[in-house]
Parts: sequence; C-alpha cells; structure tokens
Amino acid sequence: MSKYTEVPMIPGPTSLHPDVLTAMGRDYGSGQIDADYLALYTETQAMLAELAETGSDMVLMTGEGMLALWGGLKSCLAAGDKVLSIATGVFGDGIGDMAASLGCEVEKISLPFNDTLNDIAVVEEAIARFRPRMITAVHCETPSGTLNPLAELGSLKQAMSVPLLYVDAVASLGGAPVKADEWHIDILLGGSQKCLSAPPSMSIVGVSPAAWQVIEQRGYAGYDALAPFRTVHADGRCPYTPYWHGTAALHAAAKAILTEGKQAVFDRHEAVAQQCRNGLSDLGITLFTAAGAVNSPTVTAAFVPEGWTFGAWQKTLAAQGLSVAGSFGPMAGKVFRLGHMGTQADSTLMNQALGIIKTTLEAGPQA
Repeated sequence: MSKYTEVPMIPGPTSLHPDVLTAMGRDYGSGQIDADYLALYTETQAMLAELAETGSDMVLMTGEGMLALWGGLKSCLAAGDKVLSIATGVFGDGIGDMAASLGCEVEKISLPFNDTLNDIAVVEEAIARFRPRMITAVHCETPSGTLNPLAELGSLKQAMSVPLLYVDAVASLGGAPVKADEWHIDILLGGSQKCLSAPPSMSIVGVSPAAWQVIEQRGYAGYDALAPFRTVHADGRCPYTPYWHGTAALHAAAKAILTEGKQAVFDRHEAVAQQCRNGLSDLGITLFTAAGAVNSPTVTAAFVPEGWTFGAWQKTLAAQGLSVAGSFGPMAGKVFRLGHMGTQADSTLMNQALGIIKTTLEAGPQA
C-alpha cells in the first residue's frame, strides 16, 4: 500500500528533492574499486564540508543517521572515559545514555527540554571540576523545536583544553549555519534525510585532525568504525561496498543547496519558520519553546490544542492531507511538530498547512 501526503510536514524523512530523485533513478556500478565512485565520493565530501564550514574530513557511511552517532562515540571513547553530556532535549539526553552504555563515566547537564544552552557558566564549572575527555551536544533538538547556540561552547571547550567536542547536527546541516571549525567541533554528525532532503540511507561524520589522532589510538573496529575511512583515497576503496545511489543522492542534495546559495537557503528556512510560528500563534496554538529559548529554523514544536488528543489531531489533519509528527519522552502525546526543512521550507506549503490547521480548529474535535 502506498502513502501519499499532499502537504508533508514531518520533520524527517523529508520529501525528496527533485534532483535527488533524478540521481537515484540512474543505474550505477558497485563502486568497490572504481575511480568514478571515488570522484563522486570526493566531490560530495567537499560540498558537505562547505556546508559545514570545515576543512575537516567528511566521512560518508552507508546507514541512517544513528550510525554516525554510534560510530562517533565508539570510535573515540573507551570504558572509563569521562563524557560531559549537555542535554536540552530527548536526543541530547540520549547521547549521554549511549556513552554510559559504552562504560563511560557520564555527567549530564540537564536543562529543561523547552530551553536552549544560553548560559555557559554551568558548563564551565562542570569542565573545571569533571575534566571530561569529550563534550556532547545537539545543535537542533528536533523533538523540542529548538536550536542550541554553540559558538560559546566551542570557545570554552578550546580555552579549557577539552580534547573533543561531539555535535549532533543531523537536523540542522543544510538548513541552518553550521560552523564546525569556528565552533571547534571535532566530531560533527549529519544525516541525509533532514535538511538535505535525501533518503535516510547515508550518515555523515566530520572528523577533525585531533579526532583522527584519538580514533587511531582507540583502534575501534566495527561496521560503524570511522578509522577505515581515513584511507579511502589512499587505498582507492571504501571499507565495505559503498552505496552508489545514496552517495549520488547526497551529491545532488548538497549541490542543490550550494547552487541556490547557502545564505539564501538559510534565509528561506528562517522565513518559513517564522511564518509557521506566527501562524500557529495567530490560531491560538501555544509553542512548546520557552521564552528566551532559540527556536529552530527547521522544525517547530507546539502543544496539541485544547480539547484534542494527539492521535485525533494527527488523524484529522492527515484526512485533509497534512502530515505532522508527535514528539518523544515527556512531550509524547502533548506536543505536535511541523518539519519545515529542506524541500519543506516552502512558504506555499506552509500556507497550506496553516490553512488546514485553521479549518480543523474551526470544525473542532469530532465525536
């Protein structure tokens, strides 16, 4: 059974970009030992590095974005390593749990899930006392609709000589400014299915020179290991059979963003996000984010309207062609989300979404 949504607003996987669909419709060779594939890989690396504003290596792995998150942790950490986890949402909290499952000593800085990292003093105190090997943070907390400012965190990490800064930018890369070098990020994590509007088939990991040293010392081996990707060009091959179509999709997606212009893309995301927030507020729907928190330009989280259950709200909107998502953890059943990222950062699409929401509110819950 096929599913078609007239007004897609799920915060990933997003609707595929037309250029991505074209790239995936072609036939390719295996690429295991193939000069053409290595050229495609190299060009894709370079474009993604431009999006991330980094001179670091961009590793392209076959698998959904969680592959990047696990690979980044396991390639850098060993049991007993100290990890300072900054949690402003479900994903930030979960990364701390992932590190703990590897036997690391984890200290969490747990902020309210509707807030962002606006006060760096608490982090400074924790670094001075705990002396972590790694700090972890999430740039865009998609379950909360927030965007964590990371410039000060990166400067603090550098000033206090923390070896590694690990950042989940899965839902921001390509839709908001990401300045990996300026923010002193060592492990930058991305995925193909959010702002890049490609299928959920590729993981992206930016690896700084300092991180490569740690990775080599760690010596982790596994499907999600980063170390073997350091020698892709020297060896003329990938650690395992690469995914031509997935890499081609990433190539097309990154090229589309750079062709439109990074700033133009970021401005488009900001404008549609503001349109979304203003439209929901005008309809009497309360945003989840707290006053003073930074709203994400790629996803908006709001409370389910009074008188509705989330299930009924989602089902009624879907019947009119609008797909929205729920949230997780303490927000489950209370919050719904609109994903205006990538191809979905479109003012016409947002007008349609807000129109359906307005009509649904006016009709009221159905018995």
